[in-house]
Amino acid sequence: MQMLTVSKAKSGFSRVVRGVIKNRKPVLVRSPAGFVQIAPYDLPEEVPAWPPGTVRLTPEERKLHHGFGETL
Repeated sequence: MQMLTVSKAKSGFSRVVRGVIKNRKPVLVRSPAGFVQIAPYDLPEEVPAWPPGTVRLTPEERKLHHGFGETL
């Protein structure tokens, strides 16, 4: 893992970030107060909601769905 100082990371921040995204390898930045990690992150894909009425529940399932069910 690559380790940089704060001043080095600040001066070439866009270069450092492009390298992290391209190589998928995190970079550790050392500061007087501690360490900061710059790591790649992928946003999860948004799943659209199902249209109303798509899922059919039995009366027993509906009763369990609207309360705590068998958990208490």
